[in-house]
Amino acid sequence: MNWLKRNPLLGAVLLACTLSIAAEGWFLAQARQLGTRALAGLEQKKQERDWLGRQSPTLSVANEQAINRDLAQADEVLADLRTALQGRAPKILATPLPVKPIDAYFDLAAFIEKLRATAARAGVALKPDERFGFATHSNEGPEADLVPAVFRQRLVGQCLVEALLEARPRALVSVQRERPLTAAQRAWRNQPGQPPASVPGAPAAGGVAADFFEFDAPGSLRVPGRVESMAFRVEFTGQTPALRTFLNNLAVLPLPIIARRVEVEPLAGEATPPAGLAPGAPVPLVAQNFSKFAVVVEWVEPLAPPEPSNP
Repeated sequence: MNWLKRNPLLGAVLLACTLSIAAEGWFLAQARQLGTRALAGLEQKKQERDWLGRQSPTLSVANEQAINRDLAQADEVLADLRTALQGRAPKILATPLPVKPIDAYFDLAAFIEKLRATAARAGVALKPDERFGFATHSNEGPEADLVPAVFRQRLVGQCLVEALLEARPRALVSVQRERPLTAAQRAWRNQPGQPPASVPGAPAAGGVAADFFEFDAPGSLRVPGRVESMAFRVEFTGQTPALRTFLNNLAVLPLPIIARRVEVEPLAGEATPPAGLAPGAPVPLVAQNFSKFAVVVEWVEPLAPPEPSNP
């Protein structure tokens, strides 16, 4: 201690050296820790590189080009499907809308009279007050915000009923449609990610209940934001050839109307007696029986693709 007191400068130098060595040791330990972490990170990157290299397809220029070709082909298929879903005469849906509810009322009245005359020529029995699913508007047109939806139902329904009358069933029992939606409800339902049955508030209530039916959403072809649809249910009586002809007619309609479900109920005591048989001739084992058929169809409408968002 006396030596340090006699040489304070030398003591200060020794203390500084000791502190410097301690600092060097601390920095060396920190550098080793950083080096260990960097080495572990490098090893992880190598493992990720090896894992990506084992993927199928591997990330290469050739595979990128193959993926781009597949994407181009998928776009072509999508364009072809959209064209097919437009139908053979998509301009039918471009028919000018009625301006006011009273205009829609007169349009529906003309539609009903035309179909009644067509049924009479085809020999198809109708109820005296048959309105082809639009009895709700026997005395007045639809509400203003429902005019577009009801008018489109009229356009599609006319194609559907005309296809049925061409098949010449014995009788038309009923035509039913889904309850129409306003433009706001339709836009809400077509937001991406919405469930097919998601609509803000119930569709328009009231009207003649026999006009409408509930279409099960899980069985629908709707895709929110991509494909819209409108369902109808027609019920008629006749023989199997009438059903077969009706389904064949659906395939060649100007609008894409797809059969979704067919129900058959035999009518007891409605067998057609065999005609033209000679006396003593054998009677056919299977008689041409009448049945009641219910066919649920869905008209599909591709929606315009969403515009790409700018980054």
